[in-house]
Amino acid sequence: MATKGHPINSGSKTSLQMMPSGSTSNNRARYVNPVTKIRSLIHNLDSELGLLCGQCSVRKPPQIGSNINVSIHNRRQGELGSGANAQQRISSHYYQESINKLLARTSSTSTSGSGTTTRMPLAPDAQKRQMWNVYRKRVTDAYRNRKIFTVHGNYHTVRRALLRRGWVEKLPASRYTNLQSMSEDSLLENARKGNDYESVIISKMINNFPSFFIWQGKGQRDLFSEVRPFRNRVRRSHFMDFSTKVGLVGCAEQESWYREDGVCGMSYPRFYRLGGNSVEERMAFIDDYQHTQARSLLHYIMEHKPAELIDTDNGTIMSSHLDLALTKVKQMVRQAQHCSLDDARAKPPTPTEVVETHTFMVQSAEVLKSMAKFRVNETVMKEYIRLATQYIGQIEALRPDYRWDGSRNLWILKPGYQSQGIGIVIRNSLDEILQWTSSNQSRKYIVQKYIERPYLVHRTKFDIRQYMLLTIGESKVTVWTYRNCYLRFSSQEFTMDDLRESIHLTNNSVQKRYKNRLSRDPRLPSHNMWSLDQFKNHLQEVGAPENTWAKIYSGFKQNMVAVVMASLDETELVKNAFELYGCDFMLDEHYNPILIEVNATPDLSPSTEVTAKICPAAIKDCIRVVVDLAKNPLAPTGQFERAFEINYSSNKAPDVQHPLEINGKQMTIFEDLPKLKNPNRTRMLHAILSNVKVSGGRKLDKANKAPARVIKATAFAKKKQVPEQQHAGPKTILSSTTRENLALQYTAPKGFPLPERRMGGCCTFSKTAAVPAL
Repeated sequence: MATKGHPINSGSKTSLQMMPSGSTSNNRARYVNPVTKIRSLIHNLDSELGLLCGQCSVRKPPQIGSNINVSIHNRRQGELGSGANAQQRISSHYYQESINKLLARTSSTSTSGSGTTTRMPLAPDAQKRQMWNVYRKRVTDAYRNRKIFTVHGNYHTVRRALLRRGWVEKLPASRYTNLQSMSEDSLLENARKGNDYESVIISKMINNFPSFFIWQGKGQRDLFSEVRPFRNRVRRSHFMDFSTKVGLVGCAEQESWYREDGVCGMSYPRFYRLGGNSVEERMAFIDDYQHTQARSLLHYIMEHKPAELIDTDNGTIMSSHLDLALTKVKQMVRQAQHCSLDDARAKPPTPTEVVETHTFMVQSAEVLKSMAKFRVNETVMKEYIRLATQYIGQIEALRPDYRWDGSRNLWILKPGYQSQGIGIVIRNSLDEILQWTSSNQSRKYIVQKYIERPYLVHRTKFDIRQYMLLTIGESKVTVWTYRNCYLRFSSQEFTMDDLRESIHLTNNSVQKRYKNRLSRDPRLPSHNMWSLDQFKNHLQEVGAPENTWAKIYSGFKQNMVAVVMASLDETELVKNAFELYGCDFMLDEHYNPILIEVNATPDLSPSTEVTAKICPAAIKDCIRVVVDLAKNPLAPTGQFERAFEINYSSNKAPDVQHPLEINGKQMTIFEDLPKLKNPNRTRMLHAILSNVKVSGGRKLDKANKAPARVIKATAFAKKKQVPEQQHAGPKTILSSTTRENLALQYTAPKGFPLPERRMGGCCTFSKTAAVPAL
């Protein structure tokens, strides 16, 4: 290796002529090896330099250095002549020093005489460059293998799962903000394997590369859509997004079209959107509230003994209100049985019916809220109770959701686009409900029938958090359900006399603000959560049937498949999109699951010892389904199981070769025309039809272009001049279409809209096939 002013072997690939010491600086040869070229120069040295480097790697550099000096001196002496001996010895000394520096700066290891390897430090610049090259190769391989990911938020389980699979992270701007503002040299100085500096320097290198896995919030903009990354967001229309209250109502309205026993079907409380300006939906809610009030009154007398309901002397409620309640329930039974279409037809109430309904609502409210007494005897009340039991049983058999109603007519009001129990209230007064929703129009409130008869565990209300994963592939949409779940309890015992949120809202974000009541059953946990195994043990303790949990889990799957199917027409089917949902269910008294709501960004934090186990496991299994299964169809999916698959195909290009075809039968014109009020028009039509015959000749266009008044005048003149049995001259030839148009023109009443000319067109349609999983 050559340094400034020192000769090297002429056989070397990089040789320089040594200039005399008296030469000027401009004529002096200069050669400086940049640090960045050290490794490439080492590989380009000739065999002699490689031998010298190997000799310099022994344990005693001074002795090896003297041998190198002798070897260099002997070879240089033959080339330069005896007159340059003094200068050669000086050059050999400097050359040996340069070799030692080269080895010290470029070799990270050295071999001792005993054969052991010891680490030798690199120069700072060389170390930075070496680290930069290693990171650069790692980044390049990650891009080629589509293994760059970005995670927004503190989802460390997702990060660790992808890093273990060899992915590299492209940091969002909000993560390590201070480190991302540092220079690249500063980051390389502090970078160590696995520390934050290393993460930031790698992220800077892939700043211009797209991410192939993105875990983001619901409101964030979808970046890098051109590379179709794995993205945890499935977009759908505003009114069919079941992760909102308003969207869940829209799905509930459409799910009946996809209902199939044992496969797909929603079980949900009645919803109404009162936050909008829809008068129709507002009137539908008022009508439902009044019918629910009638059933609530009948439930009330069924829950009490006859002696507790009557006061023959001082009673203020007449028995006619019970008659009206029974009549309303009988009408509901007829409508549910579809006995008469007239019963289902909307009819405006008469003034008398309006007064009766208003009086009934006022009087029944006094019974339900103030326990007012009926002015009837005990025998009559027993008969009313018998009839109430009969009619309530009939309507509940036809409408299973009526089984969840009680005697309070309670409704829960929820903001349409908020979560975590924010803004939720419970009301049982119609005026209060309407006023509340009108005063909070910005929150788009929905009103949902409150479940008054839920299944309780140790007299305490609870709900079940069940996970659902939706994945979109090249031609399939797959619904995955998680076999594990957990229960969330209220901190207070259940009662209908107190409407506070601490009793009726089981969200962990709500219950963590309250302390558990001391009178609550001690068998319930202090952190208000149960695992699935604990709930199964409870079912065994209370003597539930053996297949109870299988029945509950099957109901979970049917509800989740139903909401996906109902929203599929309004869903953007983007390959590699996926989303993890948290579905909240309740159980009725017969262990039937009821879907309450679906959360698009469920809480996955380890808030309790129960969620500390299930939440990280659910995230890991989610990565198995999304990432591993895409590369290996036989990869394990953890606790996620395939519940349903929908095959779809999309063809956005117009199919000009196969336009839309409509097959039908041509309508035949009546031979015996009906009698019309205008006999002149009828006689005129007879004259026209008797003078034409069906043909497909070229005269069709001319006949179509002829004005109608010309045809009318000609026909009328012929009728006057020629007898009906004799016709002079050739007949006009018209096609069947023209005859049909003329018939409609002359027989249709005045002001009647005539059909437009049929137009040709071209469209494509893609069918969606639903295939249950094996």
